[in-house]
This record gives sequence, C-alpha cells and structure tokens, in this order.
Amino acid sequence: MLDIIRRHPLGFFLAVLMHLALVALMVFGLDWINPPKIQQPTGQVVQARLVDTKQLAQAKETEQAVKTHKREEQKKIEQQRREAERKQQLEVKKQEEQKKKAEKKKREEQRKKAEAEKKRKLALKKKEEEKKKKLELERKKKLEQEKRKKAEAKKKAEARKKAEAKKKAEEKRKKEAERKRKAEAKRIAERKAREEELQAQWVAEKDGRERASVTAAIKRKVQNSWLRPPTASDADLQATVRVRLNNNGSVLLVQVLNSSGNSAFDRSVVAAVNKADPLPMPKSPTLLSEFREFTFIFRPTK
Repeated sequence: MLDIIRRHPLGFFLAVLMHLALVALMVFGLDWINPPKIQQPTGQVVQARLVDTKQLAQAKETEQAVKTHKREEQKKIEQQRREAERKQQLEVKKQEEQKKKAEKKKREEQRKKAEAEKKRKLALKKKEEEKKKKLELERKKKLEQEKRKKAEAKKKAEARKKAEAKKKAEEKRKKEAERKRKAEAKRIAERKAREEELQAQWVAEKDGRERASVTAAIKRKVQNSWLRPPTASDADLQATVRVRLNNNGSVLLVQVLNSSGNSAFDRSVVAAVNKADPLPMPKSPTLLSEFREFTFIFRPTK
C-alpha cells in the first residue's frame, strides 16, 4: 500500500478529497446554512422535509461519479496491487534464485576449499611419507651395502673354493670323458667290425645263393635248348665250356675247354648255349662281372 502511495501520490490525494466531500454531503445535507426552526407539534405531526430535486440530482450524480471514480480507483489500485504482488513475487523468486546461486556458489567454494584442503593435506602426508620412505630407503641401502660387501667377500671365498673344486672336477671329468670316449670308440669300432662282418657274410651268403641259382638256371636253359646228336652213344658224356656274356646275358663267345671226345656232342653243347641266348644274369653287382665270363661242365640229364 505504501509502495502504491509513493508511486501515485496525486491520485491518492484526489481520491481522499473526493471521499471526504462525499461524506460531508451525506452528513450535513445542503441546507446547513439556514437550518429550520423546530416547532412543537399540536396533534398528529407528519414529519416532512423539503428537498431540492435539483440539488438531489446533483448529489446523486456526484455520488455516482464518486462511486464510479472509487470503483475505477479500486480497480486501478487492485491492478497496481496485483502488479506489485507479481513484481514482488518475481523479485522474491529472483532473490530466491540469487540466494540459491549464492548458496550453490558458496557450497561450491566450500567444496573446492575442502578439496584444496584435502589435497594439501594429502600432499603434505605424501611428502612426509616420501620423506620417511626416502630415509627408510637410505637406511636399507646402507644396510644392503654392508650386507652386499659381506656377501661379496663370502662369495669370493666360496668362489675360490668352488673354482678349485671345479678345476679338480673338470680334470676328473675330462679324464672320465676321455676314458668313456676311448671305450665308446672301441665299442663303436667293434660293433662296426661285427656289422661289416655280418654284412659281408650276409652278402656272401646272398651272392652264393644267387650264384647257385643263376648257375642252375643257365644249365637248365642250356639243357632245355640241347639236342642230342644221333652219333652220340648212350655213354655218359660231358664237356667243359667257357662262356663270355655281355651285361644283358647275350652270348658273345662259347669255347669248349675240355672236349667230351665226341665232336658232335661238343658241337651240340656249343649250339645249345647259343640257342639259349640270352642266358640268365645275376642282379647283384658283385656277381655281374663274375658271370661276364665263366666255365661250367655240361652233362646231359637222362
């Protein structure tokens, strides 16, 4: 209210004057200058009052104008009041927001201050811990150096002993290794000799079997190719023949070394060898040269 009066002093003053005039008019009337004399009634008195209609109309108009002005003023005052309340609410809201911001800022500052204080204390604590740790490390380092010196001295002494023992053990190991090497070399040589002997024996046996097999095959093939000559008697005849072959078993030369005494028989043997061409050859390389030229005795089977 006081704020409204301060903002509209002239309107407020005019409204007060109008209200005072209206009250005075209603209380005193218009005939207050020449008031009537009061007479005692003699009978039944009818009280009446002379009213000026013109004045009454003016009074009503004035009253109506005052009421209208009053309503307008009240409406204006109400609007001003609502506007003032709205502005006050806005101001209160603004103040509350500013207060909240201030409180938030204050809390944030307090939080930052607390964090800074916490960090400062942590940094101080860390610094103290680092200092203690450094002192402890220096103490441990000193103890470690002393311990290391003792350990190095002990290690050197043990190293000398170990070196001497190692030298003796190495010499012993070398002697033992040399002994084992010689024994192993001897064992390997003996085993190799036995293997070579067994291999030679196996090869000899194999070659012997193949020699006998090839010889029998040659004699059988020659026997199958032999035709008995008519002049040969039923007496036992035999001829020793030398045969020369190439690597494929083809007959290169047939020669009678010991005659049977019967020239027709000898010729039949030579013919049988040529007819049996090619003759069987061994697969073994060691026997191949042996069968390039060989001698066999031909006896016809009965």
